[in-house]
Amino acid sequence: MDTINLSPIDSGIIIAYFAMILVIGYFVKKRIKNTNDYFLAGRRLTLPIFVATLVSTWYGGLLGVGELSFNYGFVNWVTQGAFWYASYLFFALFLANRIQKSGMTTLPDQLEKFYGKKSRALGAFFNYIMVTPAPYVLSLGIIFSLFFGWPGWLGIVFGTIITIFYTVRGGFLADVYTDFIQFVLMCVGVAMIIPFAVSKFGGIDFLVANLPATHFTLTGTWTTQMILVWGFIAFWTLVDPGFYQRCYAAKDDKIPRKGVIISVFFWMLFDVCTTFTGMYARASMPGIDPLTAYPVFAASVLPVFLQGLFFTGVIATVMSTIDSFTFLGAMNISHDIYRKIINPKADDKKVMKVTKAAIVMTALIALVMALFFESVVGMWYTIGTIGISALLVPMMAGFFWKRKKPELAALASMILGTLTSVAWLAYGWINMYEGWPVYLFDIEPLYPGLLASFVTFMAISLFYKEGLKKWI
Repeated sequence: MDTINLSPIDSGIIIAYFAMILVIGYFVKKRIKNTNDYFLAGRRLTLPIFVATLVSTWYGGLLGVGELSFNYGFVNWVTQGAFWYASYLFFALFLANRIQKSGMTTLPDQLEKFYGKKSRALGAFFNYIMVTPAPYVLSLGIIFSLFFGWPGWLGIVFGTIITIFYTVRGGFLADVYTDFIQFVLMCVGVAMIIPFAVSKFGGIDFLVANLPATHFTLTGTWTTQMILVWGFIAFWTLVDPGFYQRCYAAKDDKIPRKGVIISVFFWMLFDVCTTFTGMYARASMPGIDPLTAYPVFAASVLPVFLQGLFFTGVIATVMSTIDSFTFLGAMNISHDIYRKIINPKADDKKVMKVTKAAIVMTALIALVMALFFESVVGMWYTIGTIGISALLVPMMAGFFWKRKKPELAALASMILGTLTSVAWLAYGWINMYEGWPVYLFDIEPLYPGLLASFVTFMAISLFYKEGLKKWI
């Protein structure tokens, strides 16, 4: 793996950042009085804080988008940008405010409201899969390896320990405070590299002369089916626990809609910067590892001090997602399983204690996953395929299907949707060709997964009979 030699000044900036977030995590605990504070920051998020925490949490895959733009060019902007903007706007216009008004705490809460307790339990399992921080733990481990020359596993372990510390102590409140700082740092870090790249290498003419022509097309070397499957993966937004949590935590029902729309503009700017950065890296340094292209290229064009700011911004971007996803996974265990199913009489003190143990467990599971995966994009694809196949249909039906919705429809659609997509994934992994999975009938797994979920839900909803209750 390539390494980056940081100056003492740049290293000092990074160390100062870590010290700052650890201090925040230590002292914010004094403001936590109950689970409402620990889980949802007291439901007091104002518009600026809502935007900062949403933007920073949802943009932790810098190495992944760098990998895609390095390899394929503009197709990164289509698959990781354009499709997602449409999904964000749908969420903002049709879901955000009604989620806030519901007064729930988690996405499985919403499932129970729509269907019943069994749906909560099963939904919590898939929700837990969706929020695994493993792709971002892997990213952070790679970043530390680049900076310090550590083995990959050591960087993964170090990043996990830091995240556990301040997340355990401060919960979502610490997450919100650190996200605001991380938002500022990521704005500085992501934006500064393009001007230096243009100054050193030139503009579009340089890229055209040094990149394959397919890098400038919207499809690149991808098939239409592969591109469209990322369009469906963008539906992740509609069942993303992080989006739901921030809507639940907003101060009033006007903030979520405005906040998501404002966030879209930031994401658009970041996507332009990251796509062109990956392309500049390919044009100027074609032999480097695509997964590390983003930071390695930055180190080659930025001067001392600005390198420190940039890399602190990169670390902050990744860590903002790790802490948020780790905490959401822990809430699945403590709130959705322990409090709502195992021990309904548990008081806030006991629930917070269970949450802290669940944070450690979630982080350790992500650590193990990160040690066995090599591609951030590959993890996104697998997690998104499984989670969306299970949750998208019952969640959207809960909000928009006005007819009777028996719990059996939700349970069966989650199970069959997942089993179908997992079977398709497994077939592809077994039948690899030149490093790529070959799926049954050349159909990407998300399509049959969603189809099975939709058909199952609709069939049971339309033809459900009371006698079927004995099956659930």
